[in-house]
Amino acid sequence: MQMHEIRYFLAMCETLNFRRAAMRCNISQPALTKGIQKLEEKLGGQLFRRERNLTHLTDFGRLVRPYLEQIDARHTAAKTAARNFLRLEKAPLNVGMMVTIGPLRFTRFLSGFQHDHPGIELWLHEGTLQELSEKLMSGAIDLAVMGLVDELGGRFDAIPLYTERYVAVFPRGHRYEAMNHVPFSDLVGEPYIDRLSCEARDRIIGQWDAHGAEFRCAHRSHRDDWVQGLVLAGFGIAVMPEFSISAIGLKSRVTSEPEVTRQVSLVSVAGRRFSPGTAEFVKEVKSFPWLATQAA
Repeated sequence: MQMHEIRYFLAMCETLNFRRAAMRCNISQPALTKGIQKLEEKLGGQLFRRERNLTHLTDFGRLVRPYLEQIDARHTAAKTAARNFLRLEKAPLNVGMMVTIGPLRFTRFLSGFQHDHPGIELWLHEGTLQELSEKLMSGAIDLAVMGLVDELGGRFDAIPLYTERYVAVFPRGHRYEAMNHVPFSDLVGEPYIDRLSCEARDRIIGQWDAHGAEFRCAHRSHRDDWVQGLVLAGFGIAVMPEFSISAIGLKSRVTSEPEVTRQVSLVSVAGRRFSPGTAEFVKEVKSFPWLATQAA
């Protein structure tokens, strides 16, 4: 059955008059009559009892009416949802954020984006590099903000946002405060808080072997807020991206010999077509002054 046939039927249910129903549907009366006849043929029963001055719904018509009303309501709702989606009104956008990405660099961008696009419903999903790559491939998220994306291979496209250095973090009063940078040869002698979710963890932990030092792990945690809290409490030092520091009172110095950095990028599945909301997000990311934000 056709949607216009259902609309003709529902208009007749409301008016019980072929002429008025045709006017409501903005068609001729013969066209409305023909449409209802076709619907009756498809459903297999008479919908209206036609009399000279009076028209009534048949028992069969009353039976099918609620079902056809439901179809019409869902059709209208689907068109409304599609229109809102294309106009960026109530358009969902799911963005993954790697757990080691600090909020400070991205907060300014998100604030401006939400102000300019209030109809886009942005959902942020935290995860590790592996978890977010799997969600991208499955379509559970549209985009992801990640570091060290070279490890993902050619299945993904990446838009570079900013580069950040890894720094040694320590509490006030630590001897590192008097240093401009901390070489790993000095750092490996300290008790260490191990960041288990760090995507550069193998490279960092490998410095202990490279310098012939014993790895003294004070604590381990997947959460950077806990790592920073443990450092503030004096349990040890840690190495983390410079823009991921959020704890008040925590001190930091750039690591050196070697210097460790990462490129933070906006990642999408290669070749996958963007929805309007996703395309707008990518456009805004490309035009945002990340270098100026980084300098600030």
